[in-house]
Amino acid sequence: MALRRGSPFVCYWLPVIAWALVITIGTSLPRVPGPEVDGGDKLAHLLAYGVLGLLLMRGLRRSHRLPLLRAGALTLGLGGTYGVLDELHQIPLPGRSCTLGDIAADLLGLALAGVVFWTWQRLRQEPRGTESQIDGERNAMAEPLHLNGSNFESEILRSDVPALVDFWAPWCGPCHMMTPALEKLAGEYDGRAKIAKLNVDENMDLATKYGIRSIPALLFFHGGEVVDYVIGVQSEETLRQKLESLA
Repeated sequence: MALRRGSPFVCYWLPVIAWALVITIGTSLPRVPGPEVDGGDKLAHLLAYGVLGLLLMRGLRRSHRLPLLRAGALTLGLGGTYGVLDELHQIPLPGRSCTLGDIAADLLGLALAGVVFWTWQRLRQEPRGTESQIDGERNAMAEPLHLNGSNFESEILRSDVPALVDFWAPWCGPCHMMTPALEKLAGEYDGRAKIAKLNVDENMDLATKYGIRSIPALLFFHGGEVVDYVIGVQSEETLRQKLESLA
């Protein structure tokens, strides 16, 4: 399957693979003669695996939508396994060695990356207002499900609950006007219906399949079939009424 610009693999996993290759190539080359700096080698390991950890956290969070703690655990597990293998492959290389200190520096870099990513996410998403206002906003708002060609069938066509799918594009101004209503409905109908978004630029095959010629186009699915649809900016109440008839 051809890689498309903007696909999850290109956006989130190609940088991980590229950086891992940079690390492997760097540890496979002969050491350059020169003065040794105390702790310099360990600092290089810390920084290299810190970047790898940030890339892994980004991919796991945004591509697979994993919770922060689970993404952090997987980052430490996957990155640590790669780090051990990278250290072991240096044993037969001239001028290279495998030490527990290097492995510890790799793991520390991954762990620090997880802490940095977690802190940044918490600060970026921290709402303002009183505690009661914060609780109300959390209960009322939620992130719509992001669809693509790989999860559309499992999330929508095989869903046991009704689904509202917003066919949109980043350049579409009216599409962005729908975002607050969709986030409100996603929180309100959590467990009763799925509220989802599908980028038509990245999923032209699905847009063509469902005859999307104008956006925003909001299609209502139930039992794997389109049962209703509306075109253009719609009020929150209009969408709620249609969901209530299906839920």
